[in-house]
Amino acid sequence: MLFTSLFFLLLAVLSFNEPKLCPTAKWDTVGSRFAVRKPDRRKASGFLFIDKSNTIYTDTGEKGEILVWSKDSTRPTSVISYQSEFTPTSLYVSDNGPMSSISFQSELTPCSLFASNNGDIYLSTTRKGIFKWTASQNVFIHFMDIKPRCACLFIDINYNLYCSMYESHRVVKKSLNKSKEADPTIVAGTGSSGRGETQLSDPQGIFVDANSNLYVADSLNNRIQLFEFGELKGKTVAGADSYEITILLFTPTSVALDYEKFLYITDLGNDRIIGSGPNGFRCLLGCNHEKQKASQLMYPRLFHFDVNGNLFVSDKNNMEVRKFPLKDNSCGNVPSTIQAMYSSTLTYHHEMFSRELYNSSLAYYYEAIQVNVSKSDFYILTGNSSIGLYGFMYKDHFSRFDLLTNLIAWYGKPVSKDQFKFTVELQMNTAYILVVTTYYRNVTGPFSIIIFGSNIVHLQRMNVERVIQSTYRSTLTKNHSTNARKLCVELWTMVRYEAIQVNVTENGFYTFLSIRNDTLPLTTISSYIYERVFYPRIPMGNLISEEEKRCNSNHDTVTVRLMANIQYVLVVAVLDDIAITDFKVEVFGRSTVGLERVDPSPVVGFEYSSSLTAHSQTYAKDCTSSQYYYETIRITTSKNGYYYFLIGPNKTIVVDMYKNQFDPLHWHENLALTKCLEHSYTACNQFSAHIQANTMYILVITTFRPQTPMNYSIQIYGSENFTFERLNDDSTDCYIGDPCNPQVKSIGVTLDAILRVVVKQDKTIKDQPFSIKMSAAVIIIMFVAGIINCLCSILTFQNEILRKVGCGLYLLASSTPVLHSLILHYSEGNKTAYWTFFCFLY
Repeated sequence: MLFTSLFFLLLAVLSFNEPKLCPTAKWDTVGSRFAVRKPDRRKASGFLFIDKSNTIYTDTGEKGEILVWSKDSTRPTSVISYQSEFTPTSLYVSDNGPMSSISFQSELTPCSLFASNNGDIYLSTTRKGIFKWTASQNVFIHFMDIKPRCACLFIDINYNLYCSMYESHRVVKKSLNKSKEADPTIVAGTGSSGRGETQLSDPQGIFVDANSNLYVADSLNNRIQLFEFGELKGKTVAGADSYEITILLFTPTSVALDYEKFLYITDLGNDRIIGSGPNGFRCLLGCNHEKQKASQLMYPRLFHFDVNGNLFVSDKNNMEVRKFPLKDNSCGNVPSTIQAMYSSTLTYHHEMFSRELYNSSLAYYYEAIQVNVSKSDFYILTGNSSIGLYGFMYKDHFSRFDLLTNLIAWYGKPVSKDQFKFTVELQMNTAYILVVTTYYRNVTGPFSIIIFGSNIVHLQRMNVERVIQSTYRSTLTKNHSTNARKLCVELWTMVRYEAIQVNVTENGFYTFLSIRNDTLPLTTISSYIYERVFYPRIPMGNLISEEEKRCNSNHDTVTVRLMANIQYVLVVAVLDDIAITDFKVEVFGRSTVGLERVDPSPVVGFEYSSSLTAHSQTYAKDCTSSQYYYETIRITTSKNGYYYFLIGPNKTIVVDMYKNQFDPLHWHENLALTKCLEHSYTACNQFSAHIQANTMYILVITTFRPQTPMNYSIQIYGSENFTFERLNDDSTDCYIGDPCNPQVKSIGVTLDAILRVVVKQDKTIKDQPFSIKMSAAVIIIMFVAGIINCLCSILTFQNEILRKVGCGLYLLASSTPVLHSLILHYSEGNKTAYWTFFCFLY
C-alpha cells in the first residue's frame, strides 16, 4: 500500500506522460503532419513537449515563438513568446507552466529548457550558464554558471537539476533546494571522451527515474548508459557494448521510460524510434528505411507521448512535427484459457551455450522446445521456476552459436514468478522454437511453461542437432585488398578483406563465427556471405547475410541456410588501420564445409565527368527560394542487381536518384534514393543502389550550397552492362507559386492566376503588399456597386409602366441572374478575391 501511494504521488508531480502500453502496441506508421517548421533547418530547434493535460508545445522555426495546442485542438490556441536571438533545442513544461509572454535578455543564447512541477523554468544558455524564471517575477534571473553548455536539462522528483554537457562528456546535477553557490556534482562521465564504463562521448538526452537512476543517450558511443544511484560506473542497457541482447543504435539523442519502466529511444542516425518491452527491443517508427516516402523519418531528434499513447516526433530534416496514432486493434486480447503446459528439468546432462554476446564460454544449460499453433493469433507464453529463467523465442531455426538470427522475443529476470512472459503473434504452419535457459550461469533445476490463448498449442522438446565444426585460419596484412563497408550501422569505412570460397555437402543452416586472434585493442571484425560471386565494388550485390554489424567487436557471427549445389563466398574484413590481423573462422553445421581462399570477381566500370556552371540548369530544392545548379543522367540496365557509385573529387556534391521521372518543380516525387543530407559527409562520395531491369533511373547531381560551380566525376561499377547518358530538361511550361507549391498552367486573366504569387496566405490585409490592398479595395467597390445596381434595377422595373418600354422587361429579367452571377463569381470563380474580401472585413 505504501509503494502504491508513493507511485501515484510520483505521477502527480510528473508533468510528462508515461503511458501504460500493451506488449504488442503498434502505431500508424504513416501518421500525419501535425506542425510545420520554417525551411531554414539551422534555425529550427525542434522543441516538443506534451503535458498530462494533453497540451502540446512546439516551435515553428521562427525566432521568439513557441506554439501551444490545448487539449484536442487542431490549431494553436496561444503563443509563448520571448525576445531573443537564439535557437532553442528542447522544451519541458510542467502542469503549472506559464501560458503568458516570457521575455529575457537578447544576448542570451539558449540551449535547453526545463520547467519544474511548480512552474519554474530553467534555461541553459550557450555562454552565460543557467537562468531561472518564476511566475512571481516574470523575468529570467541568473541561477548558476556552468561551462560548457548543457545539451539537455532534467529535474527529478527530489528537485535535483541534471545537465548533460556534451562538449565535456559528462552529466552533472545540482540540488534546487541548496544555495546557488553550491557546486554541481558529477554523476556520470569523466570529462574525457571514451567508451569505458565510466566514460561518455557527446551525451545528449537524459532521463531520471523514481529511484534516481540516470539514463543517458551516449550518442557518439551509440548506446544508452544506465548509472544507478550513487554509481559512476555505467551499464549499457541498449546499443553497442551490451553483453545482453539489445538493439543496434546509431547516434541516439533522447531516451524516456514508460509506465512499466521500459525504454523508448530516438535513434537519430537510423531515422527511427525504438522501444523495449517484455519481448525485448523492436523498431516502432521509421522501420522501412525508404527516404522517398513522405512518412519516413529523417533525423528524428525528440519524441513525446500524449495521454492516449499517441507518439509525436520532432523530425529535423523533414522540418515538421509528425503525429503517429496508437492503433486501437494492435493489442491482442488474449483469453486466460490455458492451451498448453510443459514441464521439464535442466540438468548437468543438457547441452550448454553462452547467452552473452561477448562471452563465448559455454556456461548456460538450455532446452529447446518446438511450438506450433493451430490458428494464427496472439498467445502468451510464461516461464516459471524456483530458479531464475531466461527465455528466447525464434522463428524457423535456432543456432546455439548465433543468438541474434531469427530472434523475435527475449527476456528474463531472477524473480519467483513469470521470469519471462512473451505476448506474441504466432502464425500457423510456421515453426517456432522456445529456448529455456537460466538467468545465472551453471544453474540447474525444474521449470514449467504455460501458454494462454484461444486455440490449441503443441509443444515438443527438440533433439539437439549433430554439429560438425570446420575451421579456417589466415592473416590479414597490408597486402590484402580494400573496399568500402558500412560498419557501425551507417559509417562507410575502408576495410581490408579476404574472400573465402564456401562449399557444403548437405543442405541446412550453417553458422560462421569469425574471431580475431591477436591482442591488439578491440577493433571491429565483420563477415558477410555472398551467393555464387563477390564483387568488391558492389558490397550489397548477391549478399545473403545481414549487412548491419556491431561496432568494436572482436568476433562476428553469421547464420544462413546453404544449398549443396551452390557455391558461396565468405568475406572477412577488419578496419584498414590495423597492420596485421590474425583471424580464424569456425563453421558449425550438418556437414564438413570446404573453405578455400579465392580472388574476387571483376566488375564492369564506367566513368563520367562534367561541371556545374552558371550555364547549368537550376531548380529550387528543400523548399527554399535559392536556385541550385544541377545535371541529370539517365541509367538503364538489362538485369536486376546492385551497382556501386563513386562520386568525386569534392564531397559536397549531392546525389539524388529518381525512378522513371524527375520533375524539378516536384523534386520530392519519385525519389528512390538520396545521398549527402545535411552534414552527412561520410557517405556522400560512395554508395550502392539496387537497379531494376528495364527501368529508367535518373541521377540528379547538385551541390550543398546554391549556385556553386563545381567539377565532378562519377564512377559506376556493376556486374552487367548498362547505359549511361546525359539528359536535358527541355520543358517550357510556365508555372506560378512558391518552390514548395508550384503550379504548371497557362497564364489566365483571373485574379487567382495574377495574384497567387503575391498573396501571403497566412497574413491579414494589414500585412499584405500594396497591390493586394489596392485590388481588395477595387474589388469591394465593384462588388458593392454591382449589388446596388442589380437591386435598384429589380426595384425600378417592378413598375408595369416602365416595363412597357422595350428594354424595361429585359432589364428586369436580367437583373436577378446578374445578381446571382455576381455573387457566384466572387465566391466560387475567383477565390482569391473572395478570400481578400473577407480579410478586408477582418
